[in-house]
Amino acid sequence: MKKTICFLLLLLPLVACSQKDQGKPLVTIDDYTITTQEFNSELDKIPVNMKMAVATQNGKKSFLDRLIVKKLLLREAAKENIEKSKEFQDRLGDIKEQLLIESLLKKKVMTDSKLTDEELNKYYESHKDEFRKPQEIDTSQIVVKTEQEAKEIKAKLAAGEDFSELAKKFSLDPTARTTGGKVGFHPKGALIPEYDAAAFKLQKPGQISPIVKTQFGYHIIRLEGAKPPQQVPFAEVKDFIKQKLAQERQQEVLEKYIEGLRKASKITINEELLKEEGKKPEGATQTEQQKAEPGAKVGTPAAPEQAPKKDEAAPKK
Repeated sequence: MKKTICFLLLLLPLVACSQKDQGKPLVTIDDYTITTQEFNSELDKIPVNMKMAVATQNGKKSFLDRLIVKKLLLREAAKENIEKSKEFQDRLGDIKEQLLIESLLKKKVMTDSKLTDEELNKYYESHKDEFRKPQEIDTSQIVVKTEQEAKEIKAKLAAGEDFSELAKKFSLDPTARTTGGKVGFHPKGALIPEYDAAAFKLQKPGQISPIVKTQFGYHIIRLEGAKPPQQVPFAEVKDFIKQKLAQERQQEVLEKYIEGLRKASKITINEELLKEEGKKPEGATQTEQQKAEPGAKVGTPAAPEQAPKKDEAAPKK
């Protein structure tokens, strides 16, 4: 809470600037001015989870410095007429097409794939087995280096000495000094196999296992308690169900939408021409095609494709 209050206090000057001094110059770069309004506008574009990084004075200065560099580079790009170059325009066209498609699909898919609470609850009721917690047991342990040490501790336990006190005194587990060897609740399969198998054979709280050897040493396990399998309430899994069904619904809506566009359009493919195109070597240029044909005019060969990196196709070890 304290951090949140500090964060809000640090942002107050920025908010005040945007409300009262929208045109106040913050930085001057030759004849260009970055105002407090522009600075705050750029800050607003930062994702929420990153805003804390610019809440401090140093963070704001660092952000402002990056903004200054951005403006310097944009000014140089304008001087070089980068925006008018063919390469830039081609890339801009590709990006524009991609954004248009993304915006269209977002509009169509999101509008037609909304889910009601009734639908979510219906899925939960018909898939209850997916939302059940398995049995969990609560155990404690004493782990030592040698079997002989374990046998000696077993003898002490048989003589009535306290399990948790022995764990604090002898166990290799660094947390045992404060926890008395408690491991806590865990479902079957959560811990190493040898420990897991021995622990789940215990039937009653207070029951102690035989000595169990694992890669960590020799364990003595005590059962503290158990929880039977439980049904996870709908409220706890509602968001998970919503995300799962939304993805499925969106995919279904998308496929139907595209299929509808296909059916509503007359699409004709020149199969013969496609076959001819398919015969051309992948990545070959028109000049290379002409060179491969008898009697073709000799032209300037195109630059060869960049060779793949040495390890590019090698499987990861």
